[in-house]
Amino acid sequence: MYPFFVDGERIFSFSYKPSKGVVKDDDTGKWYEITKAPEGRNRKVYGKRTINLDGTYWQTM
Repeated sequence: MYPFFVDGERIFSFSYKPSKGVVKDDDTGKWYEITKAPEGRNRKVYGKRTINLDGTYWQTM
């Protein structure tokens, strides 16, 4: 498990090794940006709260 922290508070845990990007907490509906992905033996993931991206139009490049 990879615990996800925002401002020192544990928000949830990933069951897979995440990389940089944005994620959504399905339980609360809040979006977060991963600022520091796990490296080496470190399993902690750090991030910050972002704006609501539910209404965003996603277009592949």
